[in-house]
Amino acid sequence: MTVFEKFSGREGSPSLSIAVALLSIAFLAAIGFQTIQLLRDRSNLANVISGQERAVEQTRRLRDSVDAFAGDTAKLAQAGDPQAKQVVEALKSQNISIRPPAAPAAAH
Repeated sequence: MTVFEKFSGREGSPSLSIAVALLSIAFLAAIGFQTIQLLRDRSNLANVISGQERAVEQTRRLRDSVDAFAGDTAKLAQAGDPQAKQVVEALKSQNISIRPPAAPAAAH
């Protein structure tokens, strides 16, 4: 007796089509569940990103203002201001180097 004959649906023995149908339903249910989970995760990540945009923008503005302040301090130190030189030296002792802002390129 072959495997096909064994599961061919004879009276009293299990049918192969029922097993395949149950397996297909279970597979589709698992795929559906995973799809729903992935869509929820995507939505949650989008919410997190949109919630962080304001903080990131504030951080950029703060970094730009600190860079401008440090650049102005370095410019004053180059011009000979003793307090600015002291600040630059204190920062150098902590392995922080600041440079004056680069001059804007001349328009041609």
